[in-house]
Amino acid sequence: MQDRTRHKDSDRLRRTYRRRGVSLVELMAALVISALLLTATMVATDASFKAYAIATEEASAQISGRMVMTRMLTLVRTSTAHGPLLPDATVEPPATLIGNTITSPYIELIDQDGNLVRVEYRTNDLELWSLFTPADGGAQQEQPIIGGVTAAVFTLERRLTDDNIFVLDRATFDLTVQPSIDATLPVESEQVTSVRLIASTMPRRLEQ
Repeated sequence: MQDRTRHKDSDRLRRTYRRRGVSLVELMAALVISALLLTATMVATDASFKAYAIATEEASAQISGRMVMTRMLTLVRTSTAHGPLLPDATVEPPATLIGNTITSPYIELIDQDGNLVRVEYRTNDLELWSLFTPADGGAQQEQPIIGGVTAAVFTLERRLTDDNIFVLDRATFDLTVQPSIDATLPVESEQVTSVRLIASTMPRRLEQ
């Protein structure tokens, strides 16, 4: 009889244990762990979005800068006259001469069709601008080429021809472009690396 009673009590205890729910301590521990996991996931996702935005803006700035640089190199190679080849105090910063090297914030040239083309850096706007004057005397046209330019230096090495005329021997362009920031993401500006582009070329069609 006692064995039967003991067996019934044991079955009752097992059924009671099976019906037992989650305790408050266990529930709180599960919530804390879930919160930690969700926070870690959100932090990792946010960091990946920021990294993607930074990489995208830097790549965009580099591609734009290379396109502008290629265009300027082509203009120098195919043009027939260049400037400045003398100091110019009318621009800011002024074009200076040391030896036979001009350091200038702009370069101007005459293209294959006789048009006057000038590329200048405007420090107030942080932009590179193109000014185009048609050979037929038409109105001058100007437009921005690329923005976010924090520095632009045109270095022009000149030489003296047999006719005692200074001509361009080599042009070097040094541009620093700051990629724009995606306003939809809280990306700190110091995280974005400036893109610096340097290129050099020599004219192939000079009026001697």
